[in-house]
Amino acid sequence: MKQIISLLLFSLIVFGAHAQIVNIENRRIYEDTSGWSGSLDAGMSVTQNSSDVLYSGNFRPRAQYKTRKNFYLMIADLNYTASNKTTYANSGMAHFRYARRIHNSPWKWEAYTQIQYNQLLNQRVRYLIGTGPRWKFIDTNNVRFFVGTSTFWEYEELTQDGIINSNFRWSNYLSWFIRTKTGFSFSATTYYQPRWDKIKDFRFSGQYQIAQAITKRLDMRIEFNLFYDSAPPVNVRKTVFSSSAGFRVRLGE
Repeated sequence: MKQIISLLLFSLIVFGAHAQIVNIENRRIYEDTSGWSGSLDAGMSVTQNSSDVLYSGNFRPRAQYKTRKNFYLMIADLNYTASNKTTYANSGMAHFRYARRIHNSPWKWEAYTQIQYNQLLNQRVRYLIGTGPRWKFIDTNNVRFFVGTSTFWEYEELTQDGIINSNFRWSNYLSWFIRTKTGFSFSATTYYQPRWDKIKDFRFSGQYQIAQAITKRLDMRIEFNLFYDSAPPVNVRKTVFSSSAGFRVRLGE
């Protein structure tokens, strides 16, 4: 039983633990109104079996403030899963992003910074700071397309052998949301991040979701996530993927 529970926990946390690219696109709140908006997700669980007790907790706050010209986004993500004898996951991340619209065009200039740590990546600390443009080239009620590019500097300390990485990377992403009158929707975000001085050293991340409305308040959803690092830390896999399927019930209007 202990091995089964460990396997289930590992399957739940493995993708998020290995994917260094944080998908900011699915953390944005797409609303036309200006002002503050946000959410707070938090949870804790305790599971006891015959020989051990498993603890799990997460904390995910998100706050966004926007005007016609300015956009601010602050997010954090803390995860911890352990038993009395073993720590299965211990990771944390905080991200701040600012964007300013260029005149009245669909272009914005963004600046961002992020700090994180991740036990499963042998990562003591990783810090980055970057800047670049973002272009909203389609924006209707049913179709949205965004593309962005930026340069960021990252500093990373690994727990094994005291290894330190310091590089400049080129970050590119394409994000879209498509919805049809039949209730079908397709959303996706794809990132590609090579090093400027070593193009063959790159990271790729994709998150793809399709949904179909079954009734007015019930959707069926399928999601697929993929992460690839051409030069990962020692003892860390190059490719990690996950998939899930389920239903969502909408309450209220």
